Amino acid sequence: MTRSLSPIIQTRRWHRLLMWVIGLQMVIWAISGSYFALMNIHFIHGDHLVTPPARALSAESYRVPFNDLRARYPDATGFSLTRIAEQPVIQMTIQGQLRLLDPQTGALLPPVSESLAKRIGQQAYQGSGTLSAAPLLTDTAPSELSPRHLPAWRLDYDDWGQTSLYISQLSGELVTKRHRYWRWFDQLWYLHILDYDDGEDLNNLLLRTAACLALAGTLSGALLLWFRLRRRS
Repeated sequence: MTRSLSPIIQTRRWHRLLMWVIGLQMVIWAISGSYFALMNIHFIHGDHLVTPPARALSAESYRVPFNDLRARYPDATGFSLTRIAEQPVIQMTIQGQLRLLDPQTGALLPPVSESLAKRIGQQAYQGSGTLSAAPLLTDTAPSELSPRHLPAWRLDYDDWGQTSLYISQLSGELVTKRHRYWRWFDQLWYLHILDYDDGEDLNNLLLRTAACLALAGTLSGALLLWFRLRRRS
């Protein structure tokens, strides 16, 4: 007759098996969680790398009546007056995108050129590096840029953080920025929530499974500790 294993032996075996399966992920959670907690989120977001452009404009900056703009662009959902590289322009929201208009005539302005994108970046960038590359992204966006911002100019700087500024070719806006420590944050976030696609699904099956295994491993470890303490007493 086979002798049944004692509860402590069964618990130890299950605990060992669970930790072999989920132990590495628990270490990753500890490392990534520590990084998230220790790093200043404003530093991660690169707030120190750029200066917001001045937006104050006078009424003399434009001459075209907004009623005329409404009539000329009936599909537009909004107009605003702003500056691009110190030049006043009208930003028009149409079909979910921003387009630039001449503030004097209301005519649609051409897409932002490479030279204009560099001027926008020069005014915004506050780092210590110099511009090393300025490719135009049209078809495929890197993981750090939402495809909805295409086409966009990527301005790469040779500073300590390998900073990149992304300038929309349609609106001239600085749509996002990245540096080394933000990229590390993104990669750790993917590992933390076990979503290797876009890092936005906090309720994916893999994460829920790992969480259940980690909980089972923790509870079995706590049970082993209770067995040991009870034996000593």
